[in-house]
Amino acid sequence: MARVKGAMMTRKRRNATLKLAKGYWGSKSKHFKMANEQVMK
Repeated sequence: MARVKGAMMTRKRRNATLKLAKGYWGSKSKHFKMANEQVMK
């Protein structure tokens, strides 16, 4: 299997989404999965 090396970019992308989700209640602003759904709406 190929080695995946994308930690920095993945973290950057996730943090950008979480930054956009600031202000939402509960896990919608804390957890990436929930925050991503909320931001996409």
